Amino acid sequence: MSVIQRSRTFYGLALGEHVLVDAIRRGRVDELAAFVDRTGADFVLVGVERVSRTAPRPTAALSPSVSAAALIAATADVGVFVTAVPHLDHPYNLARRLASLDHTSRGRVGWLTGVEDRSAPGNLASAGVWIESGPSPAVTTDAIHASRTLWESWPADTIRGRPDDVRFADSGRIVYADHQGIFDIAGPLNVPAPPQQKIPVAWWAQEGDDIVSAAEVSDIVVLAGGDVDRHGPAVRERALLFVVDDPDATGVDGHIATVTDLDAGFSAWAKPPRPRGYRQRSLRATLRLPDPAPAPTGRRPVYPG
Repeated sequence: MSVIQRSRTFYGLALGEHVLVDAIRRGRVDELAAFVDRTGADFVLVGVERVSRTAPRPTAALSPSVSAAALIAATADVGVFVTAVPHLDHPYNLARRLASLDHTSRGRVGWLTGVEDRSAPGNLASAGVWIESGPSPAVTTDAIHASRTLWESWPADTIRGRPDDVRFADSGRIVYADHQGIFDIAGPLNVPAPPQQKIPVAWWAQEGDDIVSAAEVSDIVVLAGGDVDRHGPAVRERALLFVVDDPDATGVDGHIATVTDLDAGFSAWAKPPRPRGYRQRSLRATLRLPDPAPAPTGRRPVYPG
């Protein structure tokens, strides 16, 4: 996997869980959206407490998918990374939920994942919900592959969309995913392929995780600032994008700043100027990720003939 040459640095905001809960409970979502816009951030991340060991332990008071949906409705162009970990969430459910949000946002959604979901109750801290094995880099890797395969199973352009047409879709092109691995999933997904086709995947890698695997399977590797000196060289060599939760880090593709108080202002960086001709099309386009590879042909049709 080759590293993309960047023409500019990307900026992300990790929105603290209590900030999101407060915004929704008190009707401040529009105020939160305006705050995000003023910072000039390219994307926000919701639910990072679930994967970052340096963040406060999550209370699970609010699903990241719910807070993401609220932000999507209140914003026009910022990307929204939704935290979900196969430690607790089955890849089929993840793929369906993320595809739905990507359709709602017209292609602005990303998936932030990791190995362990820190919101898991004590009896599931070292066990999986859907599989016998507990959380591991291999489980997360397989869930990413499974989700990407599911997103290919129902091409969105099969929907005919003509009021006088008795056929809803060209069903002959809907195929089974037939993913076999740690998760065995026949499919197909019951949501058409998302606008981005393959939703960008960010992996918040921790000390002790298989960071090389994270770099090879995800689109973006996120490291805590304290892990950069030790793991940064391996990530830079392998990752498409390398992002650090440190606004002052050097030699990276992007920075993440954590927001814990809307009323405290924001000074982690000066508002970055938009490049000439900038226009938000999708999160994948904003991050200048390559176009997804075409789906393989010859897969088993759901509706043969």
